[in-house]
Amino acid sequence: MSLASARAYLAFPHLEPELRAELDPLVAAAERGEAQAAAELEDRFFEPLAFGTGGLRGFMAAGLRRMNRPNVRRTTLALAAVAQRRAPGKKVAVVGYDTRLNSDVFAAEAASVLAAAGYQVFLGTRPLPTPFLCFAMKELGSACGVIITASHNPKEYNGYKAYNDLGGQVVEPWDAEIEAQMAALPVVPVPPVVPPGRIGPIPIEVENAYLALGQGLLQHPQPFEPARILYTPFHGTGIAFVPALFEAAGIPLTLSPSQGIQDGTFPTAPRPNPEELAAYAAPLREAEAMASEVILANDPDADRIGVVAQREGVWELMSGNDLAALTLDYLCTQKGRSGAVVSTVVTSDFMAEVARHHGLPVVWTLTGFKNIAVCMDRLEALGEAYAFGAEESYGMLLPPSLRDKDGVTAALVVAEMAGYYKAKGLTLFQAVDALMEKVGTFHNRLVNLEDPRPGGAKRFAEAMGRIRAAGLASLGGEQVASWEDFQTGLWHGEGGTEAILDRPDRRMAALPIPRSNVLKFRLQSGAFAAFRPSGTEPKLKVYLQSRGDAAQLDRMEVEARALLGL
Repeated sequence: MSLASARAYLAFPHLEPELRAELDPLVAAAERGEAQAAAELEDRFFEPLAFGTGGLRGFMAAGLRRMNRPNVRRTTLALAAVAQRRAPGKKVAVVGYDTRLNSDVFAAEAASVLAAAGYQVFLGTRPLPTPFLCFAMKELGSACGVIITASHNPKEYNGYKAYNDLGGQVVEPWDAEIEAQMAALPVVPVPPVVPPGRIGPIPIEVENAYLALGQGLLQHPQPFEPARILYTPFHGTGIAFVPALFEAAGIPLTLSPSQGIQDGTFPTAPRPNPEELAAYAAPLREAEAMASEVILANDPDADRIGVVAQREGVWELMSGNDLAALTLDYLCTQKGRSGAVVSTVVTSDFMAEVARHHGLPVVWTLTGFKNIAVCMDRLEALGEAYAFGAEESYGMLLPPSLRDKDGVTAALVVAEMAGYYKAKGLTLFQAVDALMEKVGTFHNRLVNLEDPRPGGAKRFAEAMGRIRAAGLASLGGEQVASWEDFQTGLWHGEGGTEAILDRPDRRMAALPIPRSNVLKFRLQSGAFAAFRPSGTEPKLKVYLQSRGDAAQLDRMEVEARALLGL
């Protein structure tokens, strides 16, 4: 069947020559009976590349299940059709790209499709951060947007993020309508004919406005002594704005000599992920040589932020949970914040407790900033202010005008925060410890589980089913007090059930949290374990929290692995 699909794919006369040249020998080898070629075709053609969380992501190559120009063209045709229905009064689109291989090619393809569909397209002229492009969408009043990026994936990947008329990643009903529209299109659509004058650069005034937005987030604390900061963009787009932001703020910044070079092959960080200490190997050597105190990092599309600092003489990666809680507290104790804090159901309670400490309400939602953006839209519609939002995976958003996480402006504020605590004689880790003395102790761990054997995703799904059916009476040596099944939308505890609400402390304004295949078990001490499988890959994440005993995380992880058969 996959061989037949590959032949049908090659039969499209307008298939790009480079994709045809790549695929022809593979098909010929499969026709000769070569098993490896047949297996490769099966992987490339057994199904189309899924339109998942906000868009596409996959290996770059020829085929239905790969990132390539036909898939970009097809997805953008669908996005344009949905945007014309959902935002009929807007005739502007924004397209940008990161430093990855082929990102500029894919962005040009998307821009051409949108221009041919009748939009005035603003296309980035160089690799630009995702948060800036989201800002540009809002500033320019776009009906939709496209960002070509695979975030922190290895160099073989690329991706496509689709945005709606509010400047946020597409959610329902847009996402389902885009999928349906794609299914009705040929797998290799005809290349577009672009009318002249329909594609232009993003105006420099928009860049200046974004830089001004970042400056407006400065707290100007007293006391203040600049920390010695080394910055790495992981060969990505952060370099386009971060150094300029720091220079305008008068905060010293040293750019990583090795990783400050834009390069889509990521030569010093094969996995350019700010959540993994291994990615910091090169800047750690530089930090030692330069006597730096803090390493700040953005992933290649600069929407996430990572912090590495010394704890008792040893370099350590700060968790996204701790960084978000500390940043929120810093903002509240400086100029102050008003409005609601938005968190996700797998993020530590640390940030929520800081919010309550400062008298701020908390709104809960599912994982992903596309869901946080929906909460922001709702707050705006209700006339309520947005104070801060974050999730454990190193994403946070300070400006209320954006609708996606922003590692660029966050880097500036975190650097200023480091200087404030330095002047007070505290490292960032000591500041976290001091904050926990005020609001309580939180230990957290993320366990990433993979089962690459055939049927791995099915086994994880079956394990989730077993846990859901049987429930858990105890975990990590402690009784389960309550549990939440986000697939059914029900909270279970105290002998009864009720709907899971996004604002349980303010029920008059609350809504049920959207459904998702997530289970969360809360223990009597306030510890919790949450299970969240991937919908498309043989992966499952387990989020663990302990309220006092760090060793409890070890016990909980052992039991969680046993429950999942690993």
